[in-house]
Amino acid sequence: MKISNKDVFDYRLTIQALGVILTYMHTDLYEYMYYLTFKRSMKSYAKEFNDAWENSIDHDEFFEGINDRIVQNCFNTHGKIIDCKQELILRFGLNEVEDLESREIITEAQRYHPFQLLFKRSKSYKRLSLYYERTLDGFIECLFIYACSLTAEKYKIPLVLKKPFKGPAEDWFKLLNHDDPTIELLQSLIMDLHQELSTLRVILKK
Repeated sequence: MKISNKDVFDYRLTIQALGVILTYMHTDLYEYMYYLTFKRSMKSYAKEFNDAWENSIDHDEFFEGINDRIVQNCFNTHGKIIDCKQELILRFGLNEVEDLESREIITEAQRYHPFQLLFKRSKSYKRLSLYYERTLDGFIECLFIYACSLTAEKYKIPLVLKKPFKGPAEDWFKLLNHDDPTIELLQSLIMDLHQELSTLRVILKK
C-alpha cells in the first residue's frame, strides 16, 4: 500500500494516524531520556542500563528525578505529548493497540512522519542532545502539517497554509480552522513544544 497526495482525504484515518504518530513521538522521547540519563547523570550504571528496551525503565517518573536540564526538558515534552494523545483517544474513541496493528493506519502514519534517530545508544551525550533538538523541531513541524491537512481536508497542503510556518510562531495558526477542536488541541501542543524547544536551545548554548 502506497500513500499519495492524490489520495481521497479520510478524516478518521488521519486522526488515527496522528494518534500513532504521537505514540511514536513519546516512545522516541523515552529513548532520549534513557540514553541521556545513562550517558551522564547515572553513567556508573551505563553497563547495566545500555538498552532502552531490553533493560527498560517502566515508570516515567524515574526521569523526573534526574538532575539534568536536557533530560528534564525531554521529560516535560514527553508528558505533554502523552497528554495530547490521551485527549485524542478520549475524543475519538481510538484503540491504541488496534491502531498500532493496522497496516492501513501504520502506512498512513508514514505520510508526515518526522525525523527519527534510530541508533541513539552509540551517540555521545553532546551529539545525542543535538539530535534531540533536531527531533523536537521535527515534531513541531509534523504536528503543524497535520493541522494544515485537517484544515484543508486534503493531503496535498496548499502553500498558503504552510508558508506561515517559516515566519514568527504567533503567525502560524492564523489561517487554520479554529472551529475544529482537534486543530485547537494541536495548536496548544505545538506552542507548548515550541516553548520547550526555545528553552532547550538556551540550555545548549551554555
